[in-house]
Amino acid sequence: MERPLVLDLTRLLPGPLAGRILCDLGYRVHRLVPPGGDLMEGHAPETFAWLHAGKTGETLDLKAAAGRRRLLQLVREARVLLDSNRPGVMERLGVGPEELRAVNPALSYVRIAGHSAAAFRQNPGHDLTYLAAAGLLGRFESAWPQVQLADSAGAMWAALAAQQGILQGGGFFEVQLERAPRVFAYPAVPGLGGNLVCYAVYGAKQGRVALAALEPHLWQRCCEALGHAEWASENYGPASAVNDVYRELQAIFMQRTAAEWDEFARIGALPLRAIHPEAVADPEDTIVPWVQESGVNS
Repeated sequence: MERPLVLDLTRLLPGPLAGRILCDLGYRVHRLVPPGGDLMEGHAPETFAWLHAGKTGETLDLKAAAGRRRLLQLVREARVLLDSNRPGVMERLGVGPEELRAVNPALSYVRIAGHSAAAFRQNPGHDLTYLAAAGLLGRFESAWPQVQLADSAGAMWAALAAQQGILQGGGFFEVQLERAPRVFAYPAVPGLGGNLVCYAVYGAKQGRVALAALEPHLWQRCCEALGHAEWASENYGPASAVNDVYRELQAIFMQRTAAEWDEFARIGALPLRAIHPEAVADPEDTIVPWVQESGVNS
């Protein structure tokens, strides 16, 4: 059975990441690149290579009649089209969702747009401005320089929209990056900020470890494994120097390396892990986080 075809007209990060997700899910992702190319290729070549691993592609000038004819030809066999042009651009070229779905009603046309507010619909933007407009920039003040949360959330929603469209036999979906990160806007869970003795980062003899014994029974298990069963009721004490248990835990974790604590945790089934070096994904490794057993529910 031939894999479903995805046409990817997107550039930069959100759309190409959605395409990468779909590619790793088994779709054939074919990039349609404008003559000017993709700014990401020159700005961040390693990122660009990772985003587009496993995809095919060709240059396509949609401002030319030949380019539009080629798009219509490809659309006839495609199941999904990803577009990140500003709303109205594809329509003005005569190849918007209405025109393309007239050629192929089963097509799932997924547009990745920026702002949801009507007054800002045509305004350019990037991850930083989308987080600001979503009211989430303050919450992720230390995270946004490291990971593009609105872009990444938008990519995942776009991949889900593509799947939804296939399930319902086609459709038009607009994923708005200003709204995409609202999946992270749930009320903050108390105690998950590293300020409790049972849920914090500790230095080790070499490296650091993360302890996440939030549930009382897991904290008790940790205390017993460390030889301090008497700490069982101290789980929600502050992770600060005023707390004797915290200071003692700091001293205990300094007795072994992070790797040794990893093995200690494995043997004792403890919610404790060494903090590993920063992960850089290999383009050849799948980003799909599940393992599917063949023959099960098939």
